[in-house]
Amino acid sequence: MTIQQNEMDATLFCVNCDKETTHRVHYRDGQINKITCSECKMAIQLNQKYIEEHIKEDFISRVLSKPGRMTREMEADLSAFLRYLPYRIVTKPFRVYQEFNEDKEE
Repeated sequence: MTIQQNEMDATLFCVNCDKETTHRVHYRDGQINKITCSECKMAIQLNQKYIEEHIKEDFISRVLSKPGRMTREMEADLSAFLRYLPYRIVTKPFRVYQEFNEDKEE
């Protein structure tokens, strides 16, 4: 079995540097495996097996597909996308928290 590995750079917020920095995103078999800050070198390793065992599969696929869905929204109607983006940024963490707790109770 051949394991596919890819890498790309992305600008993300680093909690260690307390600012947006370039990060190296490492993919393994099409899934994020590790994210490393290019400035402070802090790395986050993702254990896909653990995630799959403890979080609903559809939730994971929605999180991983979010960048693509947002890009399509932006391309379809940039003004509406920008108008609602601040609200979505503020409310999304709470909505994810609520959904996660609902899933835990089931």
